[in-house]
Amino acid sequence: MAATPPPGRTRKPASRSSVNRAQVHVRWDRVSVLLALVAVLATVVVHSVVMVVRDNLRGDGAQLTPVGRAKPTANKEPECPRPATGAIRTAPPVPGETAATQPTVALTFDDGPGLSTPEVLGVLQRAGVHATFFVVGERAAAEPEMLRRILADGHTLGDHTWSHRIPSSSAGWNPKTLSTEIKRTRRAVFDAAGLSPCLFRPPGGIIKGAERVTHAASFSIILWSVDTRDWSAPPHKKYGPVIRKRAAVGLTQQHPVILLHDGPGNRAATVAALEGIINDYRSRGYRFVTFDQSG
Repeated sequence: MAATPPPGRTRKPASRSSVNRAQVHVRWDRVSVLLALVAVLATVVVHSVVMVVRDNLRGDGAQLTPVGRAKPTANKEPECPRPATGAIRTAPPVPGETAATQPTVALTFDDGPGLSTPEVLGVLQRAGVHATFFVVGERAAAEPEMLRRILADGHTLGDHTWSHRIPSSSAGWNPKTLSTEIKRTRRAVFDAAGLSPCLFRPPGGIIKGAERVTHAASFSIILWSVDTRDWSAPPHKKYGPVIRKRAAVGLTQQHPVILLHDGPGNRAATVAALEGIINDYRSRGYRFVTFDQSG
């Protein structure tokens, strides 16, 4: 038998608004849970990103390049310091000493790398002397391993143009041509050794038309005060004493810069003279230096 409601009361169906409120309440609960999950996920992601950035910054800090040497990157060459005004013809003094106190001498080698470069490096290594090598871009690009060895042995690399074409002394350098030559060589050295040279020696010592171009490229021009003319010597070691005698002219100078060659062909006479040149200067109290570090 069906139950009969008490007198005065009638059974009313649940109102639609009450059902809707219940349904809405349940949906908000789900939204709240979802929002909480999203917040947690966002916190985890942000934390992970912060940790990665922090680790990367620490990694860069641990590999900071020493002062005075810019850090190379894959697509950008390091920047050079402010270039010197005018051409340099004297060796730098020993750091911490005045120019008048300690005589210094800078050995410089042009036109390499070449056949005689390994022998030159061997003599310098046995003597414990560092030198500056002004390399030709075409040869540097062809022998990147030799450039890395020069740098690994503690020597300095300089730019000697890409092709070693010498302009006439009267006309001087074409600015556009010289700019291309030095930039190609700088890039070749950078690609081979990870170092961007900041020193430039013009072939033939021609500086007319070069100063504005090299200054814009942040190059310092390095010339010489003693020309051994070893480039004209026949490729035989018996001519070594002649080159040694010519190099000895610098013993009358306080800070000579000696011009020698390790390329492109056979420089047997230069190799034969080198040990004697080193002994001559060392016995007279000279310190061997390069243009960015003491020897």
